[in-house]
Amino acid sequence: MLCILLHRDDRSSMSAAIRLERSQFTDEMDSRFGFERMKDPGEKTGWLINMHPTEILDDDKRMVSAVDYYFIQEDGSRFKVPLPFKPYFYIATKKNCEREVISFLSKKFQGKVAKLEMLPKEDLDLPNHLVGLKRSYVKLSFNTVDDLMKVKREISPAVRKNREREKSNDTYTSMLSSALAGGSVSAADEDGMSKKTSDQMDNIVDMREYDVPYHVRLSIDLKIHVAHWYNVRYRGSAYPPEIILRSDLVERPDPVVLAFDIETTKLPLKFPDAETDQIMMISYMIDGQGDCSIFYSMNVIFAHM
Repeated sequence: MLCILLHRDDRSSMSAAIRLERSQFTDEMDSRFGFERMKDPGEKTGWLINMHPTEILDDDKRMVSAVDYYFIQEDGSRFKVPLPFKPYFYIATKKNCEREVISFLSKKFQGKVAKLEMLPKEDLDLPNHLVGLKRSYVKLSFNTVDDLMKVKREISPAVRKNREREKSNDTYTSMLSSALAGGSVSAADEDGMSKKTSDQMDNIVDMREYDVPYHVRLSIDLKIHVAHWYNVRYRGSAYPPEIILRSDLVERPDPVVLAFDIETTKLPLKFPDAETDQIMMISYMIDGQGDCSIFYSMNVIFAHM
């Protein structure tokens, strides 16, 4: 048995190569259906019909996450354009520990985290959040979704452990520890202890917006939605494309719509299992015209309707 051990950088390079190959395959398949990437500088007007997360190479030949937006023009021609956008999530720290945690994370995840910044955000868990109180959060931005997932996997267990510890530290245990220490512990003393802790991961107490799908995150932030007309201005690979809403255009194009349905066998109260269940029927419709195939087994068509 041959065992091959790869260095972490080698594994990362291999992962990036596989992701780039997958992205190139997607481009090839899209081009077969008429959705060519915009390559030359210019401006087009299109009706947005779909979006899909992807990865592209930037000018420094680095993989960065992006979303492919698919458009239909008024004459029926098609195109797509990738819009790069840094994925991100937020973390909350113990009071007044944000700067120490930022410094720690920038060193620990050097090469993975593209940017760290502190931002005030509304926190619905605050007792008086309705009066406009905000809490400071640390925003972690990344070049790729892959980097985000790697960092999230390392931070999540620490957050879970810290939240459980906070729940267990009730008022009684706090008073008892103060009494054993020979006096009361002030808020300033607690802040000082948090800042001096040997592992700043112990000061991360919450994560927010880490589970929002990447393409949904981008569309929410930039207000880009399907079934609207947009002006798409492309200025070359050195600049992100500009996608500007055309609210004055309301008449939609007439896209070709394919709908299909697959019926299978399954056990009671269970979802179908591809390993054991069989296909009973496949039906489809294209622009109002359809067909239905009924199967007695996986290989023999009983009737073609």
